[in-house]
Amino acid sequence: MAKGKEISIKVGRGTQRGDIHLSALLPETVSLSVSYKGERAATVTLTGEQVEQLRQALNEMALQGETRLRLAA
Repeated sequence: MAKGKEISIKVGRGTQRGDIHLSALLPETVSLSVSYKGERAATVTLTGEQVEQLRQALNEMALQGETRLRLAA
């Protein structure tokens, strides 16, 4: 993990917009913050192993979503 790196992602639609902030300020950890309408809802610190678990879970969910979209079309 690259120390000192920060990434912000705009999420949601319409009035349900928010942000996800990722920052790697400490060695071997990533902080993940979620905010909604400018107010921070939660911040968690993830280890490298937990980042990989989150990545795998997101990939799995994305694949399931693609299958549902193809079935609905």
